[in-house]
Amino acid sequence: MKRIISIVLIAASALFFMSCKASNGPETLVKKAMAAIEKGDYEAYAATFNVDENTQKMIAGLMEEKASQELEKKGGLKSYDIIDTQIDGEKATVKVKVLYKDGSDEEQTMKLIKVEDGWKQELNK
Repeated sequence: MKRIISIVLIAASALFFMSCKASNGPETLVKKAMAAIEKGDYEAYAATFNVDENTQKMIAGLMEEKASQELEKKGGLKSYDIIDTQIDGEKATVKVKVLYKDGSDEEQTMKLIKVEDGWKQELNK
């Protein structure tokens, strides 16, 4: 009986640690970024980038000006699905299928980099 309890506790611990690791993965950041876009919180979206504060403000302003208009044209964001995640050391690529309320969709690729406090988007240059 003690052996069974030990096995169950070990399995539960392993699942707990795997879920903690996954909660800090690149998909978590992508979900955070997409949630910010859904809410129209472009400052929170800009904070998902690995850039300085001034650049974050610039990104938020551009998103407010341009992206919000594009979202309006498509009726807003309906949903999104993460369709692929590739991790290569300190870099990751996450492909997202974005569905809009007008029925259109598009695939986006987000490039991420692992930093001290987790994952951040890389600014495409």
